[in-house]
Amino acid sequence: MMATILTLMITAMIFQGVMAVIDSVLDMVGANQIIKGIPVIGGHMQLVWAYLFVMISEIGGWGYGASMEVLQMGDFGVDLASAMAMLAFISVKDAAIKALGQGFAR
Repeated sequence: MMATILTLMITAMIFQGVMAVIDSVLDMVGANQIIKGIPVIGGHMQLVWAYLFVMISEIGGWGYGASMEVLQMGDFGVDLASAMAMLAFISVKDAAIKALGQGFAR
């Protein structure tokens, strides 16, 4: 259980680093506002990038015995569930790092 949580936190950290680079490149080219302006996809671009990150790096499922498949969609469902879990753990990671910082400050 702790290994899964730690894996999700580390994956979220790596994904945030990748997103910083992607956002800066898209801003430099001027395509970031165009992409975010697309009506349906624009608000959910982070999920699209997370899915592509999981699909390209082949980290989906994590193999801890729990099925992460969404709606019986096979590999697409596993990758999508992994991307959603990774995005959900960004805020958990931030809260854990803040709590550790407050604990060390005492």
